[in-house]
Amino acid sequence: MKTYSLAEVAKIVLPEDWTDAERWLARRLNRGEIRGYRVGRIWRMTQDHVDAFIEQHSNSVGESDKPPNCRAPMSVVDALSPRGRARARQAVTNAPGRRLA
Repeated sequence: MKTYSLAEVAKIVLPEDWTDAERWLARRLNRGEIRGYRVGRIWRMTQDHVDAFIEQHSNSVGESDKPPNCRAPMSVVDALSPRGRARARQAVTNAPGRRLA
């Protein structure tokens, strides 16, 4: 199984004009945003990790490519705090032209 150093991955995947491409990759690896493994203090990536990185950052937007945690668009009321939602409900209930129960 072929493994790559961060310098090799940066040369393969990232634009040449980027400064500190290896550091950018190391930060993403430390945060767990991309996959790789550590040998001592040195990060390494396999071909599968590089392929997953490319796939994760591709811009294909097909229905099957959507992340599983995508939710339907929120309404304005969904973005309110619980107190704000209660006030909005009360404002609709007490709106002019509506009969109070």
